[in-house]
Amino acid sequence: MQTKRKIAAEITVSIAFIILVIYIADVGVSRLNNGDGFLPLSLMERGMFLGGGAIILFLLSFGLGYNIKSKILTTLLIVGGALMAIVVIISTFIIPDTSNMIADSSSPSGDTMQQVLSPQTLGIIIIGFIIMGLGGLRALRKK
Repeated sequence: MQTKRKIAAEITVSIAFIILVIYIADVGVSRLNNGDGFLPLSLMERGMFLGGGAIILFLLSFGLGYNIKSKILTTLLIVGGALMAIVVIISTFIIPDTSNMIADSSSPSGDTMQQVLSPQTLGIIIIGFIIMGLGGLRALRKK
């Protein structure tokens, strides 16, 4: 029974990681092409299906692999969570998407950070670190 759960957890985390990488690549291409990624999805659909799907699959893989020793699962949880959080941090603070910001000449430049850091962005960063923490918890348990 544990072997089947281990395989299912490893396949699930691998699919989640692949979906996350595809999502990040599509967002990168859409930023370079001013809104047109290589997948025929809108911004909302891309976030819901690819981003949300990856999050759900990462959490599902953690649940499937609970109390089962798997270096692949642990590594992909840590790397996937870190990748999710760090890419969002980089794209928000270092390379901000200025097309989504509201240009207002009366607002001081300090408001730019408030416009960029939305609750959804902060939530994705926190979820990424939670997923990374779940992988770290698995690494520390040493079963």
